[in-house]
Amino acid sequence: MKNRKSHAERIIIASLLLAISACTSQTVKMVQPETGATAECSGSSYGFGPLFSESIVDSCARVYENRGYVAMQRLTPEERASLERRGLLPKD
Repeated sequence: MKNRKSHAERIIIASLLLAISACTSQTVKMVQPETGATAECSGSSYGFGPLFSESIVDSCARVYENRGYVAMQRLTPEERASLERRGLLPKD
């Protein structure tokens, strides 16, 4: 019985250490479709902080969206084509 408890405790401790040591990062590239101006919103955190970094990135993206920027992955085909024609689409 003691062996089972010891094994379960080790698994719990290992899981907690893994969760605490985990790292996460998120980046959103923004572009202003009319001018081609770009911005980048990013955040990273360790341990139990993924929600904090996501919140920071979302806040940053909202500020730029209010200024007319669009996340690169949400450009419409027309916006993308227009930026490409004008040579304003930034390279990755």
